[in-house]
Amino acid sequence: MNTKPTGPNLPPPPLGEGRGGGGCSAIPPARSPHPNLPPKGEGASPEQRAKPSPLATLNAHITQASQAAAGGLRSNGGKWPELRSAQRFRETWERLGAEAAVVQATHRAPENAGPLNSHMLVLRTLGLMRELSPHYLRRFLSHTETLLWLEQAQGQLKAPAGKGKAVKVARQKK
Repeated sequence: MNTKPTGPNLPPPPLGEGRGGGGCSAIPPARSPHPNLPPKGEGASPEQRAKPSPLATLNAHITQASQAAAGGLRSNGGKWPELRSAQRFRETWERLGAEAAVVQATHRAPENAGPLNSHMLVLRTLGLMRELSPHYLRRFLSHTETLLWLEQAQGQLKAPAGKGKAVKVARQKK
């Protein structure tokens, strides 16, 4: 037996000698606490390598579900699938908004307009559209509102910045 003196003033023994390092030891490897796991220091048997652990199965399931959700994201233009209740609410809101817009427009109709007045022709067209195809009316009003918004945005861009003076932009030399 090789005993070396140790104490507070002496340096610790080198690795492998009395500190549990890579030295030879007469102590057998520790047994695994779980009977299905291999003892410490030994590899898994071929049977255990072929059968995935419950944690690996769970991780595989989470990965598959994440990829499926990400696939749904890409196919929908970056959005999650819309809930059916939200879709019904949106459709109802669009329908009510379209009907309200047509009713409001008919209330603002000119009183003494002739049969070929453009305002009255548009109102009759909207009324017929509402009766024949409410869905088409909603689409038509959506496109009309978009065009109106674009026209207003273009008008704001064309508006002069100051009181009529042109603003010169200084060029920077590179």
